[in-house]
Amino acid sequence: MRTTYQSVVMAGGGSRTFWHAGFWSVTAEPLALAPRQVATVSAAAAMACAIFSGRAQMALSLFKEATTGNKKNAYWGNALRGEPIFPHERMYRKTLLDLVDAESLGKIHAGPDIRVLLGHTPRWLGPRAGALLALAAYNFEKRVRNNIHPDAAKVLGFEKQVVSARQCTTPDELADLILASSCTPPMTSLRRWNGRYALDGGVIDNVPVCALDNDPGETLVLLTRRYKALPTIAGRTYVMPSRPIPVDAWDYTKPHGLQETFDLGRRDGETFLAEAARAQHTSASQRLAS
Repeated sequence: MRTTYQSVVMAGGGSRTFWHAGFWSVTAEPLALAPRQVATVSAAAAMACAIFSGRAQMALSLFKEATTGNKKNAYWGNALRGEPIFPHERMYRKTLLDLVDAESLGKIHAGPDIRVLLGHTPRWLGPRAGALLALAAYNFEKRVRNNIHPDAAKVLGFEKQVVSARQCTTPDELADLILASSCTPPMTSLRRWNGRYALDGGVIDNVPVCALDNDPGETLVLLTRRYKALPTIAGRTYVMPSRPIPVDAWDYTKPHGLQETFDLGRRDGETFLAEAARAQHTSASQRLAS
């Protein structure tokens, strides 16, 4: 069974992106998936780097180990000591640097073009006010409109930037890029990319089709949330989890939730393969009958 997907889009979603790794682990070989570009945002950028460096299982193990040792998502007592309340940025960066070394970075450069979406606040807003407005726009799109591809932030003047992982020459620089694409105060600190404040690219589009180049070809779009309806767009195949993913994006306390998310991705990948095989068989039967 072969496919002709030239591009893949991986939705963001923090811990939920382990669904991508599970899905990919069972579909990549049967479908001969070899995209030339992968559009990513936030933690999906980290997951794409793990997948295409051959370290997806390692990423799962590392983050399960990290979350096993973390009992809370907020340590309010740290405020009295002037220390970060939220452990997420420290854990996120350490996992990235444990995962990516010179060897795996070389594989990332040699693989498909992993394109990372960043958001930038309107130029008339400061970084903190911009972060608050971005959060409001994101939650409006998510909870009220339930749009797969939002537009509220763009209407408000937020700007996108797309950066290729190939531009990162060291593991530290790649970690900086991924953290910039994931920047969500107060869970993370304010971050800059090339001198300009950056925000989680998900405020622009958490399903970053907009990060693809102008000639994407057949595109596989992998989601991390369920939607009331999937769009029907020529040249795109949308796939969403069969049920709500069992871990929240910023929950860094549930290693079992990470494993369950990966396993759900595997099961959904197996279902996708079975449905593709049935569709292929039906199409062949129709051609023979005509």
